[in-house]
Amino acid sequence: MAKLSLRFRQNLLLFVLLFLFGVIVTNHITQVNQLQPSNNLSKIYQKRQEELEQAILQYDSLTAENKRLLIEKETVIENQLNQKGYSNLLDELNKVKTLAGLTRVQGPGISVILNDKPSFDVLRDSADALVHDSDVRHVLDLLRASGAAALSVNDQRIVNASYVFCIGPTILCNMQRLTPPYIIQAIGQPTALASAIERDPMLSLRQSSEIGLIVQVKQLELVICPAYAEADDLNKYIDKLVVPVT
Repeated sequence: MAKLSLRFRQNLLLFVLLFLFGVIVTNHITQVNQLQPSNNLSKIYQKRQEELEQAILQYDSLTAENKRLLIEKETVIENQLNQKGYSNLLDELNKVKTLAGLTRVQGPGISVILNDKPSFDVLRDSADALVHDSDVRHVLDLLRASGAAALSVNDQRIVNASYVFCIGPTILCNMQRLTPPYIIQAIGQPTALASAIERDPMLSLRQSSEIGLIVQVKQLELVICPAYAEADDLNKYIDKLVVPVT
């Protein structure tokens, strides 16, 4: 009877040990399974980040190559017109391109920086504390009305075919997504341009402590506005126009 009792206790102890071991193994497997999706997400994020960095490098490389080819094209056209004695035609062409915003230009002017309220809180702050496409267009209109000869937003030249509108948290301009701060540059009489921005009542209201939008104006001796981004592909605009025969 004593032997049976001892064997029973041994079996019971073995059962308890095996049960505890099973619980430990189960918990370990559960923890591993819980960590696995997190690890996978981390790897996916890292891979996407690397792909984004490669795409940015490729974009920068292609942009630089496109600028180089445009310069070569302009040089070839200029040489051909000069060789054939069309220097007057070349001068007229350059004037038209300059007026149309198809060339890089420089001169005195101002820089206007529009930025969201620092530490913007979506739960506490008004949507007016964020820069919207209407703000950028408003500044551009003020500068045009004050005699700006050339305009750009974040190095995107503003011409007749340009557009500025919101796409989610970004602004789309000339097929480029722009993010704040938005740097608007204008060539013209610096004092007149700066005064138009600084005295505008809407911008003054948006800069109040209750809203907190950032508007910074700098008068500059030299402002450089790049050529229109699609200067080498104007056919899609021209083919919509019909010149009447008189």
